Amino acid sequence: MSVSARLGGIRKFLGLSQKKMGRRVGVSGTTWQNYELENASPNAHVLAHLSGEGFDINWVLTGEGTMRHEDAAPGRSAPGFSELGTREIRRGEIGGDGRHVLVPKLTLRAIEGDDGLRMTVEDRTMLDTLSFRRDFISRDLKTDAADLVAVEAADDAMLPSIAPGDLLLADTSEPKLRGNGVYIFASGGALTVRRLQIRLDGGITVSSDNASRYPAEEVESGALGKIKILGRVIWRGGRL
Repeated sequence: MSVSARLGGIRKFLGLSQKKMGRRVGVSGTTWQNYELENASPNAHVLAHLSGEGFDINWVLTGEGTMRHEDAAPGRSAPGFSELGTREIRRGEIGGDGRHVLVPKLTLRAIEGDDGLRMTVEDRTMLDTLSFRRDFISRDLKTDAADLVAVEAADDAMLPSIAPGDLLLADTSEPKLRGNGVYIFASGGALTVRRLQIRLDGGITVSSDNASRYPAEEVESGALGKIKILGRVIWRGGRL
């Protein structure tokens, strides 16, 4: 993983757009975008900001160690649902014509810690990658390839729309509830895929397409903090 990819990982860990991330460290959104495109390198002022927020600058620059200082403690796992971003397919790899990107396929588990619910990449590794055409991601999915991760549906709660084992692409940019839709989220230490619908009173309805087996649940506005939204599902692939 390059410095630019690690910077992108920090931004996604914080759940910020490039514009908001730039503002957070004292530069413009365009400047931060150039960091992630490898068109520029962060200066000492930016690195100091990142260090002040707990990020390990040695990791940022070299990839050695852990993303955050606190993660070096025994028993702690590397945080960040979308810490691993896509990477360009280099010449000599599959589809090495510059038109494709590799999207990480992750195995995820929820960890309940002293600082609340957070996600970790299983064993801190990228278990698999999937190749997608860049123009398909930008034109059809209308998102940034660096914000995508792939996850397999684990149960039959979303049948017939989503079957167990179906491959889901989730947009992890600014992970929060952005209108009604199908989301990957964690609650009570479990990772799940469900439909979330915003209610007029500020709460949400959590529902399954397989409603006969998985009844809908109502979450009041005061309890929304218990739900950690990781990303919105924007594409499904599976067997016919």
